[in-house]
Amino acid sequence: MYNILIFILMLKGGFCYKSQVQRGVDVSLRCEVSFLPESSTLQWEKDGQQTSNTTLLYNNSAYIILHTVDEKNEGKYYCRLMEDGRVKTVRIHTLTVSSNSFTGNNNNTIYRQSSNNSDVSLVCKSVKKYERWKWTWEPRPDSQIIDLIAVEKGGDVQVKGPIKPGRLSSTIFNSQLFIFHISPVNFNYSGTYRCITNDQKIPYTTTMLRTIRVSVEPPDGVLRNQSVILTCEVSEVTDSVTLVWLRMEGNRGVLEKQQIMTENKLQLTVNLSRYETEPLHWQCAVFTENELRALAPITISLSSSTTNAPKDIMTQDSHLQMGIVVACVVTGCVLILTLGLLVFKCQRKTGELISETVKEGEDAP
Repeated sequence: MYNILIFILMLKGGFCYKSQVQRGVDVSLRCEVSFLPESSTLQWEKDGQQTSNTTLLYNNSAYIILHTVDEKNEGKYYCRLMEDGRVKTVRIHTLTVSSNSFTGNNNNTIYRQSSNNSDVSLVCKSVKKYERWKWTWEPRPDSQIIDLIAVEKGGDVQVKGPIKPGRLSSTIFNSQLFIFHISPVNFNYSGTYRCITNDQKIPYTTTMLRTIRVSVEPPDGVLRNQSVILTCEVSEVTDSVTLVWLRMEGNRGVLEKQQIMTENKLQLTVNLSRYETEPLHWQCAVFTENELRALAPITISLSSSTTNAPKDIMTQDSHLQMGIVVACVVTGCVLILTLGLLVFKCQRKTGELISETVKEGEDAP
């Protein structure tokens, strides 16, 4: 009864939320209803327009992730429930973004998938003007800090570290903005990134990057009735992180398996035995508490090639072919022997008849 009452209150007036975040962070919004029929939809909209960002329907909730927010992401976000042709507002979230990205020693944690088309923008935006900026990288806690990229007033951007900037990195220094764009994001790029201004000891912006990757075995397509293994791995765990494997039906996620990660267990595996269905879309979702932090998609495709057929199947076929060949050879040998025997008997009988005829002719008067 309590859940139903809450749901009615949500439908009547909606819940209004406000939040102000630093520029450059990721923002995750969640909207939940007590019951969501399959014929209904729950959709996030921004200022009356459907959003083009990552969206997921899961457990009667609609999630949206806003990556690297700036002033363009400011506004009102409406969670709309469409049921029987009627639209009802469930939640309103007003988002404002600070003009700077100052975090100091406070960590801003973001998650990115490791893939060929993934990217991340590390934003350092200040209100004051500084003459020197640099981004540093600490791959692991208490490891050596590496200078990646730096710039001074009137000079060019200097690339110093092993991670090269992508095409969206700032190449013009304006004393208030310095963006380090990484593309693609490799799995080993996880770690702590700090933006240092004027060689100050306290960083202006601190961002912790966590990477995730997904894989499927076999990787080159799956034959029917063949088992499939899906693996999702996170680079590091410092707080309560849950990995969830979801089978996607449109933008709805159906739970397959989930588990809380620890320092000793950083991956979640799903074994799909005797895969018989059509190609399916899967996603590995990363949650911290009830907040969706990232989605890593992967698609299973069926293969028409027989080159990857299991060895036991190939062996059975070989045995069958060999058996047919042997049977044909044996049958041919039997036919040849039979024909030879018949010819021998016919020749012998003919010889006997000729001998008898000759003998009768010799005995005639």
